[in-house]
Amino acid sequence: MNDKKILAILNEFEPAEKAYRRLYSANPYDNIPPVKNWKDFVTQYTKNMKSPVDIPTEPISDIATYFYESQFFSPRAMTPQKPSPNAFEMVYPPVANSECIIFKHLRYLPVFDHALEFVKLVYVFQGSSIFNLTHKTYELPAGSLMVVGPNTVQSFFAPHDEDLVLNIIMRTSSFEKMFLPLLMESNELSDYFWQMLYEKDFSSILLFHCRGNKEIRHLVLQLYYESQINHIHSLLIINSYILLLFAQLIRNHIEDVQRLSGENNARTTAKIFQYITEHKTEVTLRMVAKHFGLSEGYLSRYIKSRTGYTFTTLVQKLRLKEAAYLLINSKLSVEEIVYHIGYTDVSNFYRAFKESYQMTPGEFRGLYS
Repeated sequence: MNDKKILAILNEFEPAEKAYRRLYSANPYDNIPPVKNWKDFVTQYTKNMKSPVDIPTEPISDIATYFYESQFFSPRAMTPQKPSPNAFEMVYPPVANSECIIFKHLRYLPVFDHALEFVKLVYVFQGSSIFNLTHKTYELPAGSLMVVGPNTVQSFFAPHDEDLVLNIIMRTSSFEKMFLPLLMESNELSDYFWQMLYEKDFSSILLFHCRGNKEIRHLVLQLYYESQINHIHSLLIINSYILLLFAQLIRNHIEDVQRLSGENNARTTAKIFQYITEHKTEVTLRMVAKHFGLSEGYLSRYIKSRTGYTFTTLVQKLRLKEAAYLLINSKLSVEEIVYHIGYTDVSNFYRAFKESYQMTPGEFRGLYS
């Protein structure tokens, strides 16, 4: 389907959007601070109400303070689903069973603070959106694209008919397998995802300014279309589109990316990951500590506190990650890969790889050949 037709569909008002617009038109709630549930919203709305209007006792759409992967992603992700007759009543329709899901942020949805167990990309396609983060408010114009990490409390508000905001959510638990080529890059975006995957209590957001990038607009629309039709091959196409989207961000917008939350020294962990990977065949705790000017004891404790892994376990995980990348992107034999990543025992490698990826190296390579 061409972009104009997809855009026309997106601009149509869902029943939930119409219901929220009715409440907003009667009594605008721009000044109501972010709330945590429907009851709190009704209380605040009633307190400021000037024009009488019927208020639903139950939420018009899905509302929660925390959303889990299990609510969006299911084992049926690889199986095409037919849309439910009542799919329009839900923010996240059953047709959207996939490792990646793309859906529209409801216009006029009140501002609800919430966090996610998964990764979310938010793209302001047209109009604008109000973004709230830890008591700070940002007005995002069209072309803004945010990468929202898991466990980050945030909220969005789109209070105009012309506002069009799209959410792309991705299962964190399978992110590494789906987007391994991205992780092998060396830039702010790959650093961000390294931290997301390996740091405990990670909470951070990246903001890209992509106004005028027609390729990103096209990719987002096609992502939405593939997510909705959920064809048997849609997952492969969606993953490819998302990699292309990330490539556009790296090629054209990485220089002016903003990190809106997270610790100032958080990139240190990502640099350690990269250093270990670059010196994978001979890396030791002493070697890494010397390079970063740290004591071995401090570095060991730092890695454990930031990632939850010992140095030895982290090295193994990073080696296996590169092995997986080489299995997909090279013609090296398994034995050559074992040597390349610094393993000295092939049988130990096979055992560790199968434990990490739930399949043998040959089976893993076969999935991508």
